[in-house]
Amino acid sequence: MSEQVTRSIKFNAVMNTLLTASNTLVGIVTLPYVTRALSVEGYGNVNFVQSISTWLVPICTVGITAYGVRECARVRDNAMQLARVVRELLIIITIFTALTLGVFALCILLIPRFVELSPLLWMFLISTLLSSYGVEWYYQAVEQYEYITIRSVLFKVLSLVTILALIHSEDDWLLYGAIVALVPCCNNIFNIVRLFKDINLFGGETVSLRRHAKPLVSYAASTISSSFYLSFDSILLGMLNSNNVQVALYQLAVKLKNICWQVINSVIGVLIPRLSYYAKNAPEKYDNLLKRGNGFLLNVCLGVMLYLFIYAMPLVTLVSSGKYANAALPIQIIGVANFVSCMSYFYGQCILSPLSRERSLATANTIGLAISLLLNAVLDRPFGAVGASIAATISEGSIFIALGLRSRDILQRITTLSGVLRTLIPHITAFAVAIIPMQLLHHTGIDITTTINAGIAVVAGFIVYSIVWLVAAVIVREETSLWVLETIRAMLHKTLHRIVNSSN
Repeated sequence: MSEQVTRSIKFNAVMNTLLTASNTLVGIVTLPYVTRALSVEGYGNVNFVQSISTWLVPICTVGITAYGVRECARVRDNAMQLARVVRELLIIITIFTALTLGVFALCILLIPRFVELSPLLWMFLISTLLSSYGVEWYYQAVEQYEYITIRSVLFKVLSLVTILALIHSEDDWLLYGAIVALVPCCNNIFNIVRLFKDINLFGGETVSLRRHAKPLVSYAASTISSSFYLSFDSILLGMLNSNNVQVALYQLAVKLKNICWQVINSVIGVLIPRLSYYAKNAPEKYDNLLKRGNGFLLNVCLGVMLYLFIYAMPLVTLVSSGKYANAALPIQIIGVANFVSCMSYFYGQCILSPLSRERSLATANTIGLAISLLLNAVLDRPFGAVGASIAATISEGSIFIALGLRSRDILQRITTLSGVLRTLIPHITAFAVAIIPMQLLHHTGIDITTTINAGIAVVAGFIVYSIVWLVAAVIVREETSLWVLETIRAMLHKTLHRIVNSSN
């Protein structure tokens, strides 16, 4: 294994945490600013078109974003084989990107609903092209998280600065769309340039695309299906309504979910290449790492779901003002979708994929797609954002059940009933206690629709929930809480040691 991939999981996790922190910070700053500055419909227009681009990227990459991590991780110690895999996957991406974007261009010219937003759609066509050639899967496979973090943070900061400098009025939604579409995706140009320096893309062994066909069918079906029920719901919501107001409400809920998802994905993203390596070379280490990841993820997902259920309304007010009050119920529903979605992603990418069970992943996502399309078609017009949220939750839930059943032999090795109860009890306790401040606010008549009061409620609720969870979890000896407590203790010990040394 080369020097660039011998970094510890701890280092990779730190890098991914920094990347996630930057993404989260940008989201926390830009989301309130943009939703206040732009009209609800203008914000919805950008999100409608962005959803189309998000939906098209997996079609262009046909599952290579996930498949490429596994395949490159398996041969990363052999430079010639690694270069061959990358060349073959890039050729496949080129073929499907050309076909997909060609059809997309025709749709922009011919579909009336698209003609209205054609300037925005052309910008996101370019964004889709850049995203397809991002080759992030290569850098994840060889675990170059330091490079990924530095590059991504720089462009996120550039995007943030540009938005704050240029977006000021309700009519700036087209300019906002240009920034969202083009600025962050420019980092993909650096990726491909660096790739030419890392490996030889034009020499070595003869390429063979056929050997990727069978596994890619499953990966493509999985990622494209997932893309449909994660992005196509917003597209259908916009197409079934006369404007994009409901898209804006629904996307506010989705973006809050995505901020949580970024934190969770920082953990899963680090685990995927290492688990792919361990599954083939060190089964015992695979089980140990999988157990730690499952426990951490389950705690975070449960906490986010229950917290959003209590504090959705003040959170909406704090983030986007009272004009988005109707997004509170979708956010509560999306909290459940966030839980099952993140756990499904963990099962799929950390259990099924490393063990070459990608067919099960594809089957589950196809089922979810069918359910999502049916429910969105039925619920989106009469119920708007609430209907789309219900459809997302039910479709994600069906995938969670299917993947959990297919992963049960592995889950039985790493989980026990007593361990699950030790996880559930502290969260139920924290939920019961954290709901008290909201009830007191209602009974005292304090208006939580003002930004200051909403902010106090959100922060106080988070502190109460976190403290109660940690105390209850430590009492029942829940493993993740003990790890958190030990981490806090070690940090305090180091800080105290530094203070003592500096005073001497």
